Amino acid sequence: MAEVRAAAEAGHARYTYRLRVPSTARAGLEAEWARCRWIWNECVARSQKAHRDGENCGPARLDRMLTEARAATPWLAEGSSVP
Repeated sequence: MAEVRAAAEAGHARYTYRLRVPSTARAGLEAEWARCRWIWNECVARSQKAHRDGENCGPARLDRMLTEARAATPWLAEGSSVP
């Protein structure tokens, strides 16, 4: 019982870290997240349209659409599409 009380009274340590990213790395990360955000928004819009129209639109169909979009859009094909 005394050990439990001592552990509870020990407190908690809290640390704060700041990540400093060079401007080139920051630009690359922002471009990567822009691609991911675009893909997410397209998938949501397509899924909502399929739901309204009574179609089936699962992961395999969205994956095929992503492959087609990456082939047709150079800026999308430059990086990863998965964070």
